[in-house]
Amino acid sequence: MARKKRILPIALTTALCLAGCSVLPGGETESLLRAPRLSGETSAVQKALNSYLDGVATLKYPASGDFLSPFLFGDWDGDGTQEAAVLYTAEAGGANVWMAILEPTDSGGWRVSQTTEGLSGEVETVSYAHLRDAESLQLLVGYDSTQGDRYMVVYLYNSDGTLQTVNKQSYTDMLVADMTGSGDGTEDLVLALPTETENGGINLQLLTYTGGDTFLAAQTLAVGEGYYSGCAGLHAGVGDDGNSYLVVDGWTGSASGLSSTIIIYDAETGFLKTYTPPRVPDMYHATQRYDTDLLSMDVDGNGTIDIPTEVTDGGTIEEELTNQLHFLLWKDYATQEGGNNLFGVYDSEHRFFLQLPESMHGNILLKPNADNSGWIIGSLAEGTLYCELRVVDPTETDLRGDLYTRVATIGSRQLQARIITEYYGLKMEDILAGVTVIS
Repeated sequence: MARKKRILPIALTTALCLAGCSVLPGGETESLLRAPRLSGETSAVQKALNSYLDGVATLKYPASGDFLSPFLFGDWDGDGTQEAAVLYTAEAGGANVWMAILEPTDSGGWRVSQTTEGLSGEVETVSYAHLRDAESLQLLVGYDSTQGDRYMVVYLYNSDGTLQTVNKQSYTDMLVADMTGSGDGTEDLVLALPTETENGGINLQLLTYTGGDTFLAAQTLAVGEGYYSGCAGLHAGVGDDGNSYLVVDGWTGSASGLSSTIIIYDAETGFLKTYTPPRVPDMYHATQRYDTDLLSMDVDGNGTIDIPTEVTDGGTIEEELTNQLHFLLWKDYATQEGGNNLFGVYDSEHRFFLQLPESMHGNILLKPNADNSGWIIGSLAEGTLYCELRVVDPTETDLRGDLYTRVATIGSRQLQARIITEYYGLKMEDILAGVTVIS
């Protein structure tokens, strides 16, 4: 590797923002890629494409991801001028998706510069990254095949107007982060590859720019062989030293559970490697949970990636709620002392987490409320009732004389709360700040 920078693997204290399994570059990048300013702009691009095709393009919308439009605008070649990219199919082009790159003209219109055929008839996701330099953006398009396979293609648009496919790889998850610690505004692409061995596991492939017109698969790291059956999610964080780390959530068994692994980039060797936090010799079992919706995330919004685990010593959950409510401990494993802990209760039916004061740990009673629309938090020893949370139809306007406070929207319903007896760390402002809706 050409770039060498010392990494401090335990300094994992701020995180990149992720969506799903991908990181979108923030800040400066957002100013380089944008949605169309006006509907007339997309109309002009579509008109230019139809003119080029001498027909009518059928626009192809990505099925998921951060950009759900067939139109993308960004500085693909780094020349300071924004170009357009369009995903489409055409009668003369067969069943596969095509992508066209369009340049703005001096007259205020658009012209097609390049077109390229995709790998299938469906676009699963589309994203972008600064893989080559801090000025240009490379397009990342994930295709779905009819067999259910997914393929990630990296497109490089050059200043001479040529369009290159610099990488295409079958994958299950991806993220973008500065894993190699370049510090120059460039990023790296990490792919989780399909499991192909009898012993399972997850293969992580790091793609990083090394100069010239090619990208290099710097390393493929096997994680969780004999334990993981596939990748459930990838999440990236950044340490105090500015270097990135990964939290990998893996399916266990026949996708009946989840566990997590932390991956860092060792700049001394130029390779990814597994990081074992202090006093946690077996991360697989220490982070195991059986609710397969409980992916790692920055649950408290402090910039670190937190890994959830169920705990059995939080208190007592009455029988009617034992399948719905669970005590959780989220850990970020960010320090030599074992990381920061965040304790609370998780409602698996309505998919939200409520942070609770650590002083309550072990002395909590969770019981249904009167109309079974929610539950009440009380003291197990003293019998004091502290607060009630309920999930109701959003048309429910009866807050009973402002007794209830609207806390969050969960799907098509509304989470409301009321204080029964104030407790330090569990007042209404704490509930409003401590609820995390888990998407």
